[in-house]
Amino acid sequence: MVEFLSRFWRNSVVGTFFAGALFLLPVVLTFFIVTWIVNLVRGQLGPDTFLGDLLTRLGIVIIGPEQNTYAFWLGLVIALIGIWFLGWVVKSQAKSIVQDAIDRIFARVPLIRSIYSPVARVVRLATNRDGGTGDFSSMSVVSCRFFGDETGVDILALLAAQEVYIIGGERRRLVYLPAAPIPMSGGLVFMPEASVFPVPEMKVDDLFKIYVSLGALAPESMPANLIVKKGEPPVMYANAPVIVDTAPTA
Repeated sequence: MVEFLSRFWRNSVVGTFFAGALFLLPVVLTFFIVTWIVNLVRGQLGPDTFLGDLLTRLGIVIIGPEQNTYAFWLGLVIALIGIWFLGWVVKSQAKSIVQDAIDRIFARVPLIRSIYSPVARVVRLATNRDGGTGDFSSMSVVSCRFFGDETGVDILALLAAQEVYIIGGERRRLVYLPAAPIPMSGGLVFMPEASVFPVPEMKVDDLFKIYVSLGALAPESMPANLIVKKGEPPVMYANAPVIVDTAPTA
């Protein structure tokens, strides 16, 4: 049966068609995702939306009324230029000044503050790349070992805090376990301190690349000293199970 299906896949017209379809599948999915993003942005920024109305009003101030379509596009261009200018400012030394000023403004409104504060921390956690005193500076890549000894399972994770916590009378480390292919959809766990191993050679960006690619980028993202070279004999642990061939002999 397997041989028939394999021959059918290689030689039939239907098999050839599916081979071409699978070859084009990444391109088709890319176009679908781009189209979905464009429609999402259009639904949030279109002329008939709240943000679109603000952009139209901004354009009307310059070119006058009864030119809503041109006013919308003019307002959009002005908004994009403003965002670019803001990016230029925050890339300079004024980033902390602007950021602190915005934080102080939103901190004065109780309801807005409860929403803005956690959202701002998450965004800065995901986008901070300057190696400074941001949220990422306190996080590092670790390997969490489950099921005990060296024959257990290791999971690459992020050490969320440097502090050690006492949970149920035992020393625990707060660790964030990412999920593939969306690392930010993982969860926080308190791991036994003895089961958390630092991986100082690995960067947080490399960890995310591995999860986003479902492990395909592991050879390029893992530190070279952690990869077993070809030709090296496997490591045999003292308590590793021994596999014995019990098949009957002829």
